[in-house]
Amino acid sequence: MMKNREVTDKIELIKSYVNSNSGKWVESPRNKAFGENKRQKYQLFQKTPGDKILFKLESGNPLYIEIWRFEEAVTFLDASKGPVKIGAKISENYPGISLEDHLKKIAKSKYDRSSDVKTAPHIADLLVLADIAEFKRIIPAKGRKVHGVKLKGV
Repeated sequence: MMKNREVTDKIELIKSYVNSNSGKWVESPRNKAFGENKRQKYQLFQKTPGDKILFKLESGNPLYIEIWRFEEAVTFLDASKGPVKIGAKISENYPGISLEDHLKKIAKSKYDRSSDVKTAPHIADLLVLADIAEFKRIIPAKGRKVHGVKLKGV
């Protein structure tokens, strides 16, 4: 299990990646990992006072993702000890909780949000871009292959 300092160090790597690439167009690493060149490019910005990261999508739509979501994602992936379903599109009932489901539960329990935007795919992208995680295909006992993400070194 990661200590708070290790999580903080990983968050600093994410912020460093965002600051080094601020305003540049970035392609989702999911395109390369899983094929299907259909994901939008985006620009990354860290919002002052630094508690959010802005993904400015090609469509012009902004997606603000709070830093706590990255902290929760890193902690969850570390505790999982293997690839976790990203889970933004899963309609089938697969065993285990997806990253998206985990983040929604945290948003509801800690931040009293009844509905929440889908952030797991973009969080996973940034974890991979910052070289903290890698994408994996997950092949369940039944059903289709799904996209997963795993912390490196775990």
